[in-house]
Amino acid sequence: MNIRSKLIHACTAVIPLWASGCVIVAVDDGCRSWGGPLVWTEATEERPIDTAGLTALEVVTHNGEIDFQSQPAGDAASVTITKKAGGTTRADAEEALAAIDVFVEPTGNGKTRIGWRWKMPKKPRWSGDVSFAIRAPGTINLDVETHNGAIAAAEVTGNVRTVSHNGQVKVRSSGGKLTAETHNGDVDVSYAGPQVNVNTHNGEASVDLSGCAAVTGSIVSHNGEVRLAVGKDTAATLKCQTHNGRIHCDAPLTDREKSAGQLTGKLGSGGGVLDVVTHNGSIRVRNAAG
Repeated sequence: MNIRSKLIHACTAVIPLWASGCVIVAVDDGCRSWGGPLVWTEATEERPIDTAGLTALEVVTHNGEIDFQSQPAGDAASVTITKKAGGTTRADAEEALAAIDVFVEPTGNGKTRIGWRWKMPKKPRWSGDVSFAIRAPGTINLDVETHNGAIAAAEVTGNVRTVSHNGQVKVRSSGGKLTAETHNGDVDVSYAGPQVNVNTHNGEASVDLSGCAAVTGSIVSHNGEVRLAVGKDTAATLKCQTHNGRIHCDAPLTDREKSAGQLTGKLGSGGGVLDVVTHNGSIRVRNAAG
């Protein structure tokens, strides 16, 4: 396989379908042709989202940002779509833009699909980039993923899963379980709930659990500092480990044990394990209450 064919193969997107009762946003590959487009054009449009029976929202885009903002139940929900298309000339870029087909498709059983596809076979010189700004009730479960772009989600009370392959992830959620991951970028999380899993391969992880009571999960950075804030009611068995860095902790711990690169102890009444790990970087645990 030559270099060009490897790049084309790497651009093939596989769009997963997740749990039932969800809105699925599926986006085609959007990969740039060899050498990249010379001219870009864009357009913005807004589409309504039918919230009758809606229980979850799933968003997948290859190139583009995803922004979710909660709004009061009963308010009209919508998605603002920013489409960008590239080609070798202005006319070519305009043709590519016209070939991007955005859809909002209720599928029954609480499901709605939102996304885009090419109306015709994609020309090798075309590129597509689609971003979504969503305003919907925060009580839904949220599952979003982008390969290249930032993710922001605010005031979600359902389960949340956010994954960016290249981009920052910022989440504010409570109530449900939370997973926040990026391969390249920082993760900034404020969470109040029972289970949290944060992972960045290359970036810092800043996690505020001061609103949590009993909590379990993991906070991991492969290359970057981890900063954790806990509150007076936060309860967990804390296990910190760094391979190359220091551990600083001013939060009250009982049954505290510390050795080179490791710290364990009970936050509050203890309970399930909360792992805090960085391979290259320091760990800082602070008491937000004091």
